[in-house]
Amino acid sequence: MKYLSNDRGNSAFYLIWIIGISAVIFVIVVNIAKVYVVKQHAATATQQAAFAGTVVLLEATQEGIESFDSDLTKSAAQKVIDKGKSIEDQIDEKVDEFVEQDEDLQIAYIKAYNLVLPEKIEKHPQFKKEMADTFRNSGLSGKLLSIVQSTITANEANAESVEVLLSDTKWRVEVTADATYKTITDGTYLKSFTSDIKQKGIGPSLQYLESIPF
Repeated sequence: MKYLSNDRGNSAFYLIWIIGISAVIFVIVVNIAKVYVVKQHAATATQQAAFAGTVVLLEATQEGIESFDSDLTKSAAQKVIDKGKSIEDQIDEKVDEFVEQDEDLQIAYIKAYNLVLPEKIEKHPQFKKEMADTFRNSGLSGKLLSIVQSTITANEANAESVEVLLSDTKWRVEVTADATYKTITDGTYLKSFTSDIKQKGIGPSLQYLESIPF
């Protein structure tokens, strides 16, 4: 009877030990899953923010093109050289070609800009000046930071940690930010802690920007 009592005591001890280990494993698994979710939030936030920042640059580009095309004193010589076609006409032709190849419309415009604009900017000094003036006077830095921060916030990452860079080698918007991760634990087996998970998002290359002195 004494042996049986000891055996029961050992069984209870092992049962408690197994429950404790299982609880620790459960907490670890849940925390790993949460890290993955937070990491995905940060990755999504930075990638969408980089695209949002790219849109700001595309809008400034379109503004410069329209301003130049609409001013006959600036664009008259260009139209003569380019056989009556405006800059926008030539871009639209390339966009249509890319769309016919099943390219997404926004990507088609980026490809058309990268293909058409460098040549036109170097070929037509008035156009180069108009594009440079547009970019210098459009408040790009403030607009970029504002749209990036709002996109980061909308995707549940930390707007305070945002870093925005317009690469002058790859000519793309690069956004770095983090999302905050906090462990899920009652403090019995693992201490609770908070950490930031940093991610980086990059926009498509706007190579034509290399030709614009801004």
